[in-house]
Amino acid sequence: MNIFSTCLVAVLTCFSLQSVAEPTNELEHNTLAKLLLDVSRNKADAERDEARKPADVMYFAEISSGDHVLDLFAGGGWYTELFSLAVGQKGKVYAQNDNVIWQFAEKGITERTRNNRLANVERLDRVEIVDMKVENKSVDLVFTALNYHDLFFTHSIQDGKVIKIREKPVDHHTALAKIKSVLKDDGIFVIIDHAGVAGSGYNAPNDVHRIDPDIVKYQMKEAGFTLIEEAFYLRNENDDLSSHVFAKDVRGTTDRFVYKFAKSKV
Repeated sequence: MNIFSTCLVAVLTCFSLQSVAEPTNELEHNTLAKLLLDVSRNKADAERDEARKPADVMYFAEISSGDHVLDLFAGGGWYTELFSLAVGQKGKVYAQNDNVIWQFAEKGITERTRNNRLANVERLDRVEIVDMKVENKSVDLVFTALNYHDLFFTHSIQDGKVIKIREKPVDHHTALAKIKSVLKDDGIFVIIDHAGVAGSGYNAPNDVHRIDPDIVKYQMKEAGFTLIEEAFYLRNENDDLSSHVFAKDVRGTTDRFVYKFAKSKV
């Protein structure tokens, strides 16, 4: 055997050993798309698939069979159920709602998980992020969809009156520190939210339920996370970013950013 052949065999052997040593259960896109057809899914849930593109989003999130997922501000559990199907019996999904989100989520998440329907889901009801009883470095994926801005949602205006929601914004420093502590060193954090006007600060979360994407990127970097990828499945260049997300002509079609973060190495 000549020197070239010897080197080639060595390289192929090394590659083969590496492949065996590092198996992956990451789900293929077509597998995730099939989950959307599960007969147990609610029809109303399925009707939102086109606008939310969950197969694309979950593929982007690198969801794998057996993963442990933390669904932050899970609301009624729309994504919680899909994650439950994706990770399977060997996986686990934490569905967290704090005291504020619980006011809007209770009915939906209770019905969705009735009679242990999603056996691998553990609900964290009315639990603040910093108080979550989740083991450190045990979570593969932290995920939040359309709710990061709710960290800063303190009031709303109804019929000209200010309705107080929180006494003050959630301390994002301690919240993100807690999230970082439960995330595995090689885990990822995916954030989806309604894009707000640049420079709109913390007015946007209250006025229109949006957030300036630069705030999210800045806060995540400050908390020790690195933006590693962005998806464009949910972008809408026709959205002027100033309309209330629940307005009839905007709801479901807002310009939404999708960011994937990892723990910073430094």
